[in-house]
Amino acid sequence: MTSPLLQINDLTLTSSSRTIVQSLNLELYAGEVLAIMGPSGTGKSMLSKAIAGFLPDEIHMQGSVRISGTEVGHLPLILRSKEQRPGVVFQDALQALNPLASVEAQLALALTSSKTKLKASDKSQVIALLERLGFSEPEKTLKSHPSQLSGGQRQRICIAIALLNSTHLIIADEPTSALDPITEREILKLFKGSVKQDNLAGVLITHDLASALTCDKLLVICDGQMVAFGTPHDVISHEHAFCQQMKELVE
Repeated sequence: MTSPLLQINDLTLTSSSRTIVQSLNLELYAGEVLAIMGPSGTGKSMLSKAIAGFLPDEIHMQGSVRISGTEVGHLPLILRSKEQRPGVVFQDALQALNPLASVEAQLALALTSSKTKLKASDKSQVIALLERLGFSEPEKTLKSHPSQLSGGQRQRICIAIALLNSTHLIIADEPTSALDPITEREILKLFKGSVKQDNLAGVLITHDLASALTCDKLLVICDGQMVAFGTPHDVISHEHAFCQQMKELVE
């Protein structure tokens, strides 16, 4: 049987004042996209940080996070091997990108970890990726700086960086909150399509129910507790009040 790319067992996150996430369990397989939903402040982003490896020092973690079978939960991002480092797409692309570096330099660093200029063999790979992500003039894009791109284009570059950085898992934390509805749909389509095309596992943190319902799996967290996990149909049929509110919005 195929092993999960992401496996979380009894994950609990606490601060000095409260429990943020308690006893969470889930599995995610290659080609699957998981949407995480729940009220604001309920632990969704902190969960993504635990998976990615950059929990704040004041947050204590118990339990297990495995990526491709390797335990990484207690390892910060910098101590993980490349195979266990998820690609991450952040909420604010303008802050995530270096305003002083060209797009080529930032993609080259994602691909090589040390170079700011693409080799000819790498450049063809990157250009093909940019074309796949909807850039009609990839050569021109490589020479550009983030300030010269639109919000949607910047978020596409962040997806490209995440794909070049990751071999197994990609996480998107509210990646479209600053975009208009049309661009939002395009970015989410690209994110989910890239996960499936590259046979990765994807985690999407979102407040948008329509987007969540198109994912393979849906996790609902309320007050740090996992209240429902499964297919979107199963989750909105759950008796919990938040799930029932979701169901009412669909009907």
